[in-house]
Amino acid sequence: MSGSLAGKPPLGGFDATTVGIGCMVGGGIFVVLPRIAEAAGFAVAASLALAALVAYCSAASTFLLGAGLRNTGRGNEVGTTRSAARVLLGPYMGFVTGWTLVCALLAAAAVLALAFGLYVAPDFARPAAAGAAVAATALTLFGVFRGPWVLRFVLAFVLGVLGFGVVVAINEAGLRPPQPEVLQEPTSTTGLLQGAGFAFFAFAGYSRLAAGGYKVRDPERNLARALPAAVLLTLGLYILVAQSLLAWFQGPAALAGSLTPLREPVAAVGLGIGTAAVAVAAGAACLSGAWVLLESVARTAAAMAADGDLPRVFGHTGRTRHVPWPACAVAGAVVVTLVLTASLDTLLALACFALLLHAAITNLCGYTLDQRRWYTPRAVNLAGLAGALIMALSLPPMPILLMLIVLVAGYVVRLVFPRTEA
Repeated sequence: MSGSLAGKPPLGGFDATTVGIGCMVGGGIFVVLPRIAEAAGFAVAASLALAALVAYCSAASTFLLGAGLRNTGRGNEVGTTRSAARVLLGPYMGFVTGWTLVCALLAAAAVLALAFGLYVAPDFARPAAAGAAVAATALTLFGVFRGPWVLRFVLAFVLGVLGFGVVVAINEAGLRPPQPEVLQEPTSTTGLLQGAGFAFFAFAGYSRLAAGGYKVRDPERNLARALPAAVLLTLGLYILVAQSLLAWFQGPAALAGSLTPLREPVAAVGLGIGTAAVAVAAGAACLSGAWVLLESVARTAAAMAADGDLPRVFGHTGRTRHVPWPACAVAGAVVVTLVLTASLDTLLALACFALLLHAAITNLCGYTLDQRRWYTPRAVNLAGLAGALIMALSLPPMPILLMLIVLVAGYVVRLVFPRTEA
């Protein structure tokens, strides 16, 4: 596996769909369901569906930004929202977009690293999480990037374990009728929206395929089909897993109280085989996710340094591996610090808020484009923008405040210090 996908053959429609599913189905499903159940109650499926809708709108906008600006000769060769925002909304908005993405990716990587620790070594979760963050950083520093074959392997294993968990949960739940009072628990609109905000974390990988992270043959045709297909299939899988866990836990309250919800139903399988399988699948998915997130942070920080939005040192690369090692090393240190000091719930809320803000900017940029595709009318951009903002503001207030402080602090520093072109 090399550090570049430049020599790889482009993906067809089916391969693009499987890669799109693999970009989304990963560590997120192992951690978000308790928070969705706590917020949305029995309306977990509705929260997941709303998050999937916003994810599709954002994916369509991401693809539109890359293709639309390239066709008009206005830049954005890399297909990112940050570079599109610089072209469409100005350099300062480009910085805000990039800084928001960096903060989102760092928090998301910390979530997955901590989830790795909780599933693989629950008695030593934080040290194991720090070890996962160090391992992901080392892989990136050595120029080892996650290629499509790694993604497919992890996806196949995770799907097998999730299917096994669903069968066990449904089979065991059939022997225990739910309590009548549990079925009467109400769900508020605010709770449904907050649950959708948390659920968005499990769909956030949509941007990797939509932005051209993997080369697709005839993208105008294949990506137009692969993106909605990947989101819908992922949504169906998530709903199946969520409903089976609701049945096994006999309601959302018990599910909300579990840190490792996919481990508990299979714990009864003889000789600990089920628990071990879930631990390995969760560990592989979370480590793989943290790995690609840290690589994305380093790449984004290096691009921002090249534009003068971050100190130029973050754009320095090695002579042989061409990895922006200062950005990668700092990102790894930040993630290690986060997993050793913050709770999983706080990190998840921070990541979701920043990811939703970035999705809102993506849809806003998409709305400003004149060149449209038949499958990306402005209504798609408006739906994604409104949905992302509403879901973001429905999250718990303290993480919102914390992330806003970080984002505003970065913007103030950007205004105070002079901008230097690389």
